[in-house]
Amino acid sequence: MTMRSTVFATLFFGTALSVCLGACAGLDTHLPDISAPDLAAETQFQETEALRQIELDAGVLLNAGWPVMTANSGLCPKVRAAIGVKTHSLKSYPKRLRSAAGRVLGADKAPRIFHIADGSPAASAGFKRGDIILNDMGEPAKLDGDSWDNVLADNSVQVQRGGEDITLKVEPTSACDYNLRLSSSSAVNAFADGRNITVTSGMMEFAKNDDELALIIGHELAHNTMGHIRKSIGNYIISLGGTRYTRPFESEADYVGLYYMVRAGYSPNGVEGFWQRLAKTSPKGINRAKTHPTFPDRFLRIRAAREEIFAKQKSGEPLLPNFISGGAPSGT
Repeated sequence: MTMRSTVFATLFFGTALSVCLGACAGLDTHLPDISAPDLAAETQFQETEALRQIELDAGVLLNAGWPVMTANSGLCPKVRAAIGVKTHSLKSYPKRLRSAAGRVLGADKAPRIFHIADGSPAASAGFKRGDIILNDMGEPAKLDGDSWDNVLADNSVQVQRGGEDITLKVEPTSACDYNLRLSSSSAVNAFADGRNITVTSGMMEFAKNDDELALIIGHELAHNTMGHIRKSIGNYIISLGGTRYTRPFESEADYVGLYYMVRAGYSPNGVEGFWQRLAKTSPKGINRAKTHPTFPDRFLRIRAAREEIFAKQKSGEPLLPNFISGGAPSGT
């Protein structure tokens, strides 16, 4: 292209762009004015409401998940010492909400206790919300989820409370070594990745009681304990992208997860109705089975697994899934 043609092309495209921008569609109405103070006040109100909901959901999730994670530690290939707390700091929140998290929830740079599970060792030992757990150097401990392996010493924990350092005696218990996390998403979803169990705020709203929430947590715990993530990736590669090979793992997670929730003291009565309710909001799942079984399939299998559990309870058999090998889960 010559210099002359290059200049011509530049002028042409520049003119065309100017014409397009000048011709962009505008409004056909006069919008009402809003004041900056009103906008600031409404923004603060919505931030406060959103954070209060996160606070509520995080507490409900911890209380529902704590029994599941501790009652099944004997079936988990990975366990850790735990006392039943959830910590938070400013980094726990999106950057745009951190200022509000400090104002509304008292979050700051240090990891502070956010929630304490009912009936947990932390509750019995007198831990309080806002406590800062200290390490053996007297500095705020960088806790990984609810792991206390590197903090406990002779069942004693140093905490900072109101500017004072105090010592609390606590007897940790064994828990499955997977972090239970809340995701601020409207999607009705939960997922496991071999290290974590994540439940969305949409799922928290959809689950109608703790039994259903425990069913979901048990399902995701089963994915981790049964090594489904590793197996699914292997099947996907071997089958050159075939997704149908993940469906049996979803059914197995439903089956094993139901045992996990019952072992934790939750009632399985009617929990299969979760899938009938979900079908009303997501009807594609009634007949579509790509990576997951259909909702009717899951409804019926969970109901059948419940009857199996009831039969074992009646006969006094151990509440253990019917493992093919007769052993424990294979893990991740």
